[in-house]
Amino acid sequence: MTFLPQFPSEDRREHDDGAVVVIHPAAKRPAPPVSASAVAPDLSVTALLRRQLACQRELCRSLEAIADALPDNLDTQHTLHVARSIGATIRKAHHFEENTIFPLLSQHFEKRPELFGTLQRLHYEHWEDESFADELCEKLTDYVRRGESSDAEALGYMLRGFFEGLRRHLAFEEEHVVPLIAELDRSNER
Repeated sequence: MTFLPQFPSEDRREHDDGAVVVIHPAAKRPAPPVSASAVAPDLSVTALLRRQLACQRELCRSLEAIADALPDNLDTQHTLHVARSIGATIRKAHHFEENTIFPLLSQHFEKRPELFGTLQRLHYEHWEDESFADELCEKLTDYVRRGESSDAEALGYMLRGFFEGLRRHLAFEEEHVVPLIAELDRSNER
């Protein structure tokens, strides 16, 4: 299948740089992670949070597989698919946490001053993760487009830095935030 870009001008020759993009059907891949609230709005807040954390852990597994495949065994279509999902997955999770989880914790645990510092720290980590995710998406896409293996080591290092940092962040949230939200869910059931 050949794709020719459409230009506003009738005369395509003035824009033609000779490049033709060939798109091959990709092997069937699992769908990218989906926002928990979009999947099951009737679940408890704890269940929704756990789903968001699971989506991010799945992203980490995908990124680790890409890092392990560099430079010679990279599935470029899958890599592009994952690259395009990085920012959206991270932003959806952070939006849910910062607009649902953090306000709930602030409201119900206002007598715990240490919680404010924890939430502030998580907010800053979210900002850093989103920035890193954008850069990683760009680097993965560039790597696939160029097809050069000379940057494989640096890209692998960058991938591992991102997913290892994200896994530490998720472990902290699982250990400290999920129990507080579960406590709130139990108190709301009474």
